[in-house]
Amino acid sequence: MQIKKILLTGILCACIFCGQAQKLIKSSIKGKVSDEQREGIPFATIRLLPANKTVATDQQGNYELQDLSPGSYTIQISVVGFKKIDQKIVLKESETRALNFSLKGSQNELKDVAINGKTKATKIKESGYAVNVIETKQYANTNSDINQVLSRSTGVKIREQGGLGSDYSFSINGLSGNHVKFFIDGIPLESYGSGMSFNNIPINIAERIEVYKGVVPPYLGSDALGGAVNIVTNRDRGKSLDVSYSYGSFNTHRTAVSGSYTHPKSGIKINVNSYYNYSDNSYKMRSYPKANVYLQVPSKDKSGFDTLSSARRFHNDYQSYMGQVELGVADKKWADIAVFGLTYNNVKNERQTGATQEKIYGNVDANSHSIVPSFRYRKNRIFVDGLSATVFANMSISKEVRTDTSSFFSYRWNGKPDELPNPKYPNRGEMGNKSILHYNNNNALVQLNLNYQLSEQHLFNLNYNLNSASREGYDEIDPYNQTYNKTNRVNKTVLGLNYQQNFFNNKLTNSFFGKYFGFSGRPDANKPAETAEYYGYGLASTYKITEELGIKASYEHAYRLPGMVELFGNGLDVIGNSELKPENSDNFNLGFFFGKTIGKHRFSADGSVFYRNAKDYIISRPYSNSQGAYSESANEGGIKIKGADFELKYTYGDLLSALVNMSYYDAVDRERYVKGTNREKITYGSRTPNEPWLYGNTDVSLGKSNVFGKKGNRIQFNWYMQFVNDYSLSWSKLGDAKTKDYIPAQWIQNIALTYSLKNGRYNITGEARNLTDQIAYDVFKQQKPGRAFFLKLRYNINSF
Repeated sequence: MQIKKILLTGILCACIFCGQAQKLIKSSIKGKVSDEQREGIPFATIRLLPANKTVATDQQGNYELQDLSPGSYTIQISVVGFKKIDQKIVLKESETRALNFSLKGSQNELKDVAINGKTKATKIKESGYAVNVIETKQYANTNSDINQVLSRSTGVKIREQGGLGSDYSFSINGLSGNHVKFFIDGIPLESYGSGMSFNNIPINIAERIEVYKGVVPPYLGSDALGGAVNIVTNRDRGKSLDVSYSYGSFNTHRTAVSGSYTHPKSGIKINVNSYYNYSDNSYKMRSYPKANVYLQVPSKDKSGFDTLSSARRFHNDYQSYMGQVELGVADKKWADIAVFGLTYNNVKNERQTGATQEKIYGNVDANSHSIVPSFRYRKNRIFVDGLSATVFANMSISKEVRTDTSSFFSYRWNGKPDELPNPKYPNRGEMGNKSILHYNNNNALVQLNLNYQLSEQHLFNLNYNLNSASREGYDEIDPYNQTYNKTNRVNKTVLGLNYQQNFFNNKLTNSFFGKYFGFSGRPDANKPAETAEYYGYGLASTYKITEELGIKASYEHAYRLPGMVELFGNGLDVIGNSELKPENSDNFNLGFFFGKTIGKHRFSADGSVFYRNAKDYIISRPYSNSQGAYSESANEGGIKIKGADFELKYTYGDLLSALVNMSYYDAVDRERYVKGTNREKITYGSRTPNEPWLYGNTDVSLGKSNVFGKKGNRIQFNWYMQFVNDYSLSWSKLGDAKTKDYIPAQWIQNIALTYSLKNGRYNITGEARNLTDQIAYDVFKQQKPGRAFFLKLRYNINSF
């Protein structure tokens, strides 16, 4: 049935594609009007003389003039707050001319610039959703990946188990793990295979990052309980090239290349994105009495244990690389963009520890690769004025091998095995029985997004998302073991409809939406296929009291469907649970935003309070059997979370920028009595374990342009500090700072110095992380890297 749906959707896409191809008549002009930050300017006036044709740009700054005769014209671009542009052109017969314009702000209309010349990031932040928007330009010259930049955002906490490429936990307002969904340009990240993750992707590829907290707009088209993160890339520019390379501590190498080119006459287009990451991750592990952490090894006479002051990680290499090419056409009458793409990614990962650093591995590895063909189509004016369509489809074909073949049961931090192989257990590995597990994972995605602008006051959006995932596996060492030789399949359908209305000259904006979630598949090979349907809904509103001050509120009854690993396990340390039910939550947000410009001074502030009431909440709990210790997902009765966050920012021209934010949430056990009894639980009223509940960031930047007597050169200094309050690994009532189940407060400081030449074309950055070499811990008290140094070189050109 799902294959039929995919085929029907593909036929629909082809009909749209072919139907538009039939409309090749006369000449036309199309393009985009942007500001100096390359953000589209909505409602700019486009006038063509002497034809006396006039159109306005849409919300993204796009425009199109159709049915034109060949000849000489003057095209005029005007919008309040920007300098007017007049340009003469000669249009040939049956020609489709692509013309993009970049407008400069008018110094004579500073007030109007502040009102109408807002960046895309500011416009999104002033929507009704609780959303952070990070403009990545300021981080492009640093050695940061997406995760490291996101960790500075309000309400976000990212905890890594180690160095580059390590597993991590992502939290938004207290909801973490699978409760948060990730996207690239609105496409679910999971559809690109296991090698694509935010701790792999360099910041150069991103133009901005959108973090939706609790309430997720329907256009993203996925099930998310606690929020979503959308990476907006810098693809589809006329001509661009961004090349960078960095080298640093622990033999860490990171390089990235991205670029795009569109031939001005033929419209043939090519986009390229790629990266390569490698690190030994050989940082020092240290004993830390204050946190009750000791690196113990057997004494020489085997009579007891000695404590090492420090030891380097020895089985922790990580390598990942990705290459993506898109080829097609742009700026045609039948398509603004129509491209076919191919993505390949590969990951090789040596595993050093288990869930805690007390369990040390010396020969456990995981390797994977994915091939992802794709198709992308976009048309802004399709069939009727105001209607635009975006179609995306891809197929991820992934293979993964997980190896555990060591005859030693465990290792110590001196790099030596803890004990000799035991002849009584010849099949015993480090994580359980010896195994070489092979997994074949396939994921098919089709997404259709329609936008209809009925008028400036009324906008409709429809999103349809069909995702079909399957997995097969076998154990190379034990091929007769049928545990993994099953076909697991999960099909998810998400349909979202949103209606947005703007009143009182856009002072009041309301969005009302509904979502349909369809689930089908075979969670258990011994049971028939299952189907289920669920319905979510919500709203988001904002009201601008003045142009500087506004309030906003949002609500969603959200659902999240169980994932592949939760249902089927991962073959190593997670057992599947086919009885899982979807979890749901009522999410509430109430916030404000403020921004004011006085000369070169810019002040901004925003804050929010939130409440989450989740039911059938899926948690991971310990699970043991005769084969060993594992974890298993299970539905809990529920969890309630309340909290608040805020951010303050000040800028002075391009000289100084200072930011501070703080996040707090209270997630406690609300179930008072042990199930089936009237006995009060010992954990009632306690904060949830292994979760920091108070954290914040400061980010200060100081820079000066035209230094050393060179026009277009700039030097910039950045200081960044992250604070995490102390917290318990167990329920707060049971935690004690004197035990090893407690993590002390942490203050981590980073600095960077960048020198740029020729208006940012050539850049060199020196960076120091964890400058004070503080011992810092994350998930289940896993030690993070200490002080590290990096040097990055970057070459960048962008033009329309």
